[in-house]
Amino acid sequence: MRILLFGRLGDQLGRELEIEAPRSGCTLAELRQLLCSRGAAFRETLGHASVRGCVDQVIVSDDTHVHPGQEVAFIPPLSGG
Repeated sequence: MRILLFGRLGDQLGRELEIEAPRSGCTLAELRQLLCSRGAAFRETLGHASVRGCVDQVIVSDDTHVHPGQEVAFIPPLSGG
């Protein structure tokens, strides 16, 4: 599964990651946990609730089921002005 990382997340971990996800898919929370198991840098960067997950370019909750082939991205907290 291809994971895209934007903003400071991409600066710290790389803009794109490949991981092996279950064929039946998983929740975004499980995917985040799988990524965080890669080490301290991943836990410190992706482990915050303020980091939002997107599936097919839509911000979703962590209980959303993700299927192989879907576009998954994580974005840092947004601010506007």
